[in-house]
Amino acid sequence: MAPDFFKRKNMQSAVLRQPETEEERIEAFRALLSCPTYSIHGPTDAKQEQHIAEESFPSLVPGTENCYHCGYHDELSYGGAGYLIRRPEGNVIVDAPRFNPKLVDRIKKLGGAKYIFLTHKDDVGAHYKWASALGAERIMHKAETNAQQRTDEVEHQLEGEGPWGLPDGSEDLEIIFTPGHSEAHCVLFYKAQKVLFSGDHLASTVVGEWTAKHENKGDGFLGISRSFNCSSIDEQVESCIKLASYDWLTLLPGHGRPGKVKDAAERKQQLQLIKERESKRGFGKLPLDHSFQRFEKDY
Repeated sequence: MAPDFFKRKNMQSAVLRQPETEEERIEAFRALLSCPTYSIHGPTDAKQEQHIAEESFPSLVPGTENCYHCGYHDELSYGGAGYLIRRPEGNVIVDAPRFNPKLVDRIKKLGGAKYIFLTHKDDVGAHYKWASALGAERIMHKAETNAQQRTDEVEHQLEGEGPWGLPDGSEDLEIIFTPGHSEAHCVLFYKAQKVLFSGDHLASTVVGEWTAKHENKGDGFLGISRSFNCSSIDEQVESCIKLASYDWLTLLPGHGRPGKVKDAAERKQQLQLIKERESKRGFGKLPLDHSFQRFEKDY
């Protein structure tokens, strides 16, 4: 968030410049509120700007009609993004943002949530608090659940390889089985808006050690991270290829900025480039640690 003020340096965040105008300070406060590690600090006398920033979440994702970024990224979810889909059949939260009473109230004003869809075990956060506060039912693949995170309490536990619709039978959303990043990772395809909520499966521009600096070499702008893969890289790549047959144009990932493809041809091309790039690096090679810089040279 707020790329005019914060940037990446050696795989960590750094301050590019200080915000100057009121509008810039509000944008910086949005980043402050969303920082999962509370690493951004602001002036204590800017209460009004902070309040405006708080009221801005969930914020409409540009280019969509009813998909919202919740902000308030949670350290429990490794800083992953949470989203809200507003729909007449009942709102859906995708992955859990940090539990915050002000955000709860804002979501309630937008209609609450009927379901909370959890892509995989990494990004569940305090899902049980959200479910209780909103009276929402949770959806997750059974193979991703466990007692430690209380995901064994999830009301709707998917089994098999799908695809699945929502429990109420509505057909505008489809859950797709995308193993690889984790054993039973799933993504959510919102047909009405041609939006793919990809969790940790697929990203645009940057995620982990992967960056799109290779885009200038014709290697594409969609990618995966090997450093955070905890199951199978080759399965993750094959799951990416499977997504070419789904008619999505906007990508809303768990990490990194939203992405967009122009049409089906570009979608297929970008996903194929992932397979070509990762094939060159060799499948089945998991990193031994999270020293991200040692993998950047591979790109």
